[in-house]
Amino acid sequence: MTTTEIAAEHGVTRQTVHAHRKKGVFPKPVEGEGSTRPRFRADEVAAFFAANPPSPGKRTDLTPQQGDVDMWSPAEPAIGPVLSPETQERLEALIVHDATHAARTVGLAEREAEQIASASTEGVRALIEQWRQDADR
Repeated sequence: MTTTEIAAEHGVTRQTVHAHRKKGVFPKPVEGEGSTRPRFRADEVAAFFAANPPSPGKRTDLTPQQGDVDMWSPAEPAIGPVLSPETQERLEALIVHDATHAARTVGLAEREAEQIASASTEGVRALIEQWRQDADR
């Protein structure tokens, strides 16, 4: 099997297969004639994925740095539209991340990507402030 075939059959990406190989935990490729692409025995690959089922989700090999906001863990549910400062901080961090990524994806330079992210969070802050004022009435 090639890495493309493995990815399709086992529901992972080719990059995942390469990451397992780089860690040295994946079955070794077999010798083949006429091709430079590595090929793997289907039974060894199946046994590997049976013992190590794919688990989509957040990477666990990254450690948060001091001051980092954990953007991806579930938040305490907000009561109405008034958010706690912690929830607002997490929301803003997610918006900055997504807006910056979107701006870069369409080819904007770093400066413009930062401006898009800043404008997005300013709009959210204004909306949250409006919610707070409405709740105080």
